[in-house]
Formats: sequence, structure tokens, C-alpha cells
Amino acid sequence: MHAVRQVVGTLALLLLLGCAHGGPGQAVAADPAVTEKIIVQWRRQAPDPNSVLRQRALPVQPGDDVAGLLDKLRAALWQTGGVGIAAPQLGVSRRVFLIKHFTRPAGRKVEVTAYLDPEVVWHSDETQDDYEACLSVAQVGGKLPRWQKLRLRYRPESGGPAQEVELADWDARIAQHELDHLDGTLYIDRVVGELTSIAEMRRLRDEGHRARGWIQ
Repeated sequence: MHAVRQVVGTLALLLLLGCAHGGPGQAVAADPAVTEKIIVQWRRQAPDPNSVLRQRALPVQPGDDVAGLLDKLRAALWQTGGVGIAAPQLGVSRRVFLIKHFTRPAGRKVEVTAYLDPEVVWHSDETQDDYEACLSVAQVGGKLPRWQKLRLRYRPESGGPAQEVELADWDARIAQHELDHLDGTLYIDRVVGELTSIAEMRRLRDEGHRARGWIQ
């Protein structure tokens, strides 16, 4: 019941000149040392099967400090420059994540939305291959398929009845990445082929996004 209040580590905001992104949709921090201090890390060379990253997160519980958790998630999202973040990445076993919407295609105002107890109620048969990285898996990236579109049912942070939203392309990919975190799955479990360096992942990802007209 008190897991939300037991986040380990300091999440005070850094003195940043704007967003930590090196470019729209960047999925890792400009300074990896910052990320490793804030985000629970999966050590590929010494994996811990009991890590919160490998457990199915619990639904939000009565009495949870949801507002406090969301504040910490927002602070961590901006500090690290990610496009999404899930509560287990802060060591909290709750089915909550944030998405930074509209980072791709470029040109729209970015919006951050909180999703409490999200579930997929529909997804397309069509998939897209694309490259991903993760704040919890340092300095590597890889290519994997995701559904091109999906519909989520979730509870909004403002309260009230459950809502539904349909997401496509990059935002749908982010949602699936974060949903995996809530189920104890990491993107590296789904990668097709070899992992690459983060620099090579960015190059290949951006090359593909240019071909789709998402960035210049």
C-alpha cells in the first residue's frame, strides 16, 4: 500500500535549459549518468530476475499517492529526455505510465498524458518495424515490430470514468513499450536481430523516420 511513497533516489529537477532532448522523439538522456541515477536499470550482464522491471505491476490501490507518483514520473521524464516512462522504472509496482505525445511526426506541440491502469481493447493486425531504446537498458537499441494502431482504455489522472484513446504509429509504439514495462517485459525481449549501439540505433531510426516524412 505504501510502495508509491517508497521511491528510492532523488528526483529533484536539474537546472536544464529547456528539454533534455537532443532531438524530437529522443528515447535516451543526453547524459547517461543522469538516467542511471534516476531510472531502475536492467543489467544485461548480471540480470536480476527479482527486479521490479521483471514483475507484473499492480493496479493502482486505494490510498496510493497518485499525484505524487505522477509528479515524480514527469520530473524523471523531462530529466532523462525520454518519450515515455512507466512507474516500475522508478521502482514502483503500479500500472501507471506517461507518454510524451506528438514527438513524431515533428511539428506538433508535445503533450504529456498520464495513463492509470491502461489496457488494450483493440489493436490492428498491421505492424510496423522500428528502432527503440529504453531508459532502463543502457546504451543499446534494436529493431522490433509493434502494432501500428491500438486503442487503450485507462483511468485519467483527473478521476472520473474510464476513457478510451486510439493511438497510431510512433505514439502507439511508445504505448506498447510502456505497457510491456507494466507486464515485466523489456523491449530487448522482442528485438529481431542484434542489438546495436545507441548511436547506430538513432541513425537507423532517424533514417527510417525521414523516409516516412516524420522528420526532415
